Amino acid sequence: MTRIQDATTIVGAIGTAAAEYATLPAVVDGADTLSYGELWRDAGRIARALRSRGVRTGDIVALAAERSPGLLAGLLGILRSGAVVLPLDVTYPAARLRMMLDDSGAAVVVGQENTLGPFTADGREAFVLGEVLSGEETRSGEELEEPDPADGCYLLYTSGSTGGPKAVMMPHAGLANLVRWQTEASDCGPGSRTLQYGAISFDVALQEIFSTFASGGTLVCIDHETRRNPVRTWELVIAARVERIFLPYVGLQSLVMVADAVDVEAASLREIIPGGEQLQCTRALRELMARLPGCRMFNHYGPVETHAVTHHPLEADPARWLALPPIGTAIPGNRVYVLDADGHELGVGGIGELHVAGAQVAYGYWNRPGLTAERFLPAPDGHGERMYRTGDLVRKRADGALDFLGRADDQVKVRGFRVELAEVEAAVSDHPGVNACGATVAGDEGIDRILVAFVLVKESLDADVVREELRERLPDHMVPATLTAVESLPQLPSGKLDRRALRLMAETVTAAGQNAAY
Repeated sequence: MTRIQDATTIVGAIGTAAAEYATLPAVVDGADTLSYGELWRDAGRIARALRSRGVRTGDIVALAAERSPGLLAGLLGILRSGAVVLPLDVTYPAARLRMMLDDSGAAVVVGQENTLGPFTADGREAFVLGEVLSGEETRSGEELEEPDPADGCYLLYTSGSTGGPKAVMMPHAGLANLVRWQTEASDCGPGSRTLQYGAISFDVALQEIFSTFASGGTLVCIDHETRRNPVRTWELVIAARVERIFLPYVGLQSLVMVADAVDVEAASLREIIPGGEQLQCTRALRELMARLPGCRMFNHYGPVETHAVTHHPLEADPARWLALPPIGTAIPGNRVYVLDADGHELGVGGIGELHVAGAQVAYGYWNRPGLTAERFLPAPDGHGERMYRTGDLVRKRADGALDFLGRADDQVKVRGFRVELAEVEAAVSDHPGVNACGATVAGDEGIDRILVAFVLVKESLDADVVREELRERLPDHMVPATLTAVESLPQLPSGKLDRRALRLMAETVTAAGQNAAY
């Protein structure tokens, strides 16, 4: 078996760790513990069950399960079968999850008895984790081969610019590159504890899970209700002796806001790794970190199409932190380019669009060749590699780090999730009482940012009813907090929606407390 540092697939990396740390705890869920040997065994049973039902390398298998050791064994088992995993957040509306299944072509869903109901009515084959793990037929069987580094590893859906979500396909080699680097860069090694905070459909969750497993660490499960309560989250972090947390900036903000209500000094935290949107080092955050002198913060950046590709370690002394720290330099195996509108590379101080090339560039968008060709371009170094055009504006600093300056297009972040405004507008406009919609955000980035929609209505409209209907189709973070009826939407001379004017309207509406369409 290869060394973890030499692994080129996630399966290879975790297989190495399972052999080396067989008796160490891989997962802790309350009073229940799953060792590395047991995790590898359970993943093998799931993989053999899938193979016995005809699943082959490259097939897409959905995972729909609540946070548990079974979810983690299912995730690894799908990858051990050679399939591409499609992680589904079971808290999303059933209609949206079915759309993802239909679009991906996944014919098999792995989950728990209480989560599989919405996905089996249309003939898809369901694998109940508990039944597979307790059955006799998968305790032995065919030898499972490690996937090829070029094989697809996972398929994740992200907000789309054409009114619907789009899926990104990442190969094993891409995620393995990130996990390999993370295990080397972190001080959290064998036996250290990482909170399993990320939603399984969020790419950071895969970094969190597999970098922990590859290093012989222990994942501490957190249930949905505890995760939604920052005080209870702190209590779990302290009681379970959690040493590392990956979380979106909005999640970090929520922990900062309640820090005075808990005994933060009793925490064992050594590393906090925010991502998902721009990190803001507020006074409250600096004060919290001053109470955690043994803990370091690392700022990570990366879209779904590349996963985390830059990193910046903040100084040990929080008093020295910039309000908006840089997103840092490229993770080894990746290259970053700051290009102007004509594709020319810019030097220090130049502001341009960030492009990423290297090991972690995804294969593209699932079944979207036109969009793939538009966003995945030839790299400028002439070696035939592709690069991803992020749509983010950055500035190169003299020390080589990058400052993040916001989106170059109309994508925004709400509560740590990337939202394409066109998708929200399409969903609102689909309501029979709406003629047109313009969506934007109000408030500063982070926990105070909300989604705001302006609508041209056919007649009177109840905003609460519209939002309730949207919740049946969209995740909560994509449902506008306010819908306001207007006589017209602001336009540029070209006839396009004037998003800057729309943003000013949103700030006015939220300041006035308006919250309804008439």
